[in-house]
Amino acid sequence: MAICSFCRSEMLSGRSCTVDALHYDGRRFVLPPVGRGSSLVATEARCGDCGVVRGGLHHPGCDLQRCPRCRGQLLSCSCRFDEYGADDLDDEDDDEGWDGPGVPLGVDGNGLPVELRTIGGAEVVVHYGDLPESDITEVHGIRCTTALRTVIDLAPEVDPDALRDMLADSLGRGLFTVDEAWERLRSPDMSATRGAELLRRALLER
Repeated sequence: MAICSFCRSEMLSGRSCTVDALHYDGRRFVLPPVGRGSSLVATEARCGDCGVVRGGLHHPGCDLQRCPRCRGQLLSCSCRFDEYGADDLDDEDDDEGWDGPGVPLGVDGNGLPVELRTIGGAEVVVHYGDLPESDITEVHGIRCTTALRTVIDLAPEVDPDALRDMLADSLGRGLFTVDEAWERLRSPDMSATRGAELLRRALLER
């Protein structure tokens, strides 16, 4: 199951989230129900990303949620709602090479905090999460997530066909095996991860 960390309901079968508003400089911005101006695309009975029904409220981090303030995509707009916390960052960020403070973008499809940061003059989208060392590898001297963890992380951000293609390509190239995928998906930290649930479904369809 993929559990929303805010309303604690199962995302793909729940009817609605309970987060109904965000606040900007103390002003309340109501989040409209799906099908009433809340979505970038809202033509199906359920949201194609977070799974709530038309008339319900998107789960935070949904790709299709519109920003109630600027009307852009909530995940990528520059509106800084009060819920995102203070602008100040810890001094340790300077040691990581960041060029100043970041702009919170909410949470991604797996419920992880997302920020827009600048490093070396280039804008990058940073996802924050606790990863076990087993999910980390090194490619040409650069630390990055393993192919399996990358598929899990990307699963909520792509449509089912693209996920099936990624899975088939990864297995065909020997980046991981079906047994390795199932072993990782059975880990306790994957029990409430939406990407893990989507990958389970893709594996069962093979």
